[in-house]
Amino acid sequence: MPLTILSPDQIPALTKVRLGIFARNGAGKTTFASTIPEVDETGARHRVLAASVDIENIRPYTTRKHYRVAKLTQWNDLLDLYEMVLGSLSSKAPVTDVIFDTWSRNQDLAIGKVTGYNPTDPEKLRQYIERIPKRPQGWDGWGQVGALMNEWMANFNRLPVHLYYLVQESDRENKTDNYTETGPRLTPEANRGLRDALEVIGRLYVVTDEDSPEIVTNGKAEDFDPNTAKKEGRDSNNRRIDPDASEERRLFIGQHERYQTKGPSHLLGRVVANPTWSNVVLPILTQTHAKRALEVA
Repeated sequence: MPLTILSPDQIPALTKVRLGIFARNGAGKTTFASTIPEVDETGARHRVLAASVDIENIRPYTTRKHYRVAKLTQWNDLLDLYEMVLGSLSSKAPVTDVIFDTWSRNQDLAIGKVTGYNPTDPEKLRQYIERIPKRPQGWDGWGQVGALMNEWMANFNRLPVHLYYLVQESDRENKTDNYTETGPRLTPEANRGLRDALEVIGRLYVVTDEDSPEIVTNGKAEDFDPNTAKKEGRDSNNRRIDPDASEERRLFIGQHERYQTKGPSHLLGRVVANPTWSNVVLPILTQTHAKRALEVA
């Protein structure tokens, strides 16, 4: 088969966004994903399909008329989702954006596929009540899970749609070199696939004016880690709650030894304050500099 040569505008990964966001539970991943406009500033119309795994929260999507939600309960549902998106592309109302909410919960479905464990099947509920869920054994088992994840990520990434992978956050302790790495809650193989395939991987987090008073004064923050000020300051045990503190969500995409992040910081800056689709994705698609709402000292 001859080698295929394409121009940049024929490659979906260059004309459509591939974005990943990892964060703790409740930090605002789904809220960010709910900000895709029905018609963006370039005039492009968006029809969004959110693939949510079983029990994941979808409340932020409920008021968005151009959103639809597909609830996945087993790994094989991904094929139905893929065929649904592919089939829509030739229709009058094609899907333009697909959200995986969350990709780490999709990994749990992949684990069930590899181990043969599917507790959502009503006919098997009685047998599962007496059965401890299986986990993959050794590197081979976890490697199968990662390979399965990466294969289907590649399938979706070949489609001419915008893709958003929301992932739970996880800390990994490296006892050999004595450091902590924070990134997506995925197997090492699936994590490598995510880093290789996506243009942006950001860490979403929340700060308060109590954590960083500079937010109120000049828009600068001394550190993007929301816990640093408390751990080093007057509340070393991190127990005090200020009911009047103001919260602000931020997205970090810069390079850092601890955080597994990457992105076009030359367009967005290292940290995006109050991230939405319009101040994160639109500048990437149009290759224009975002308005800098935050500087990091």
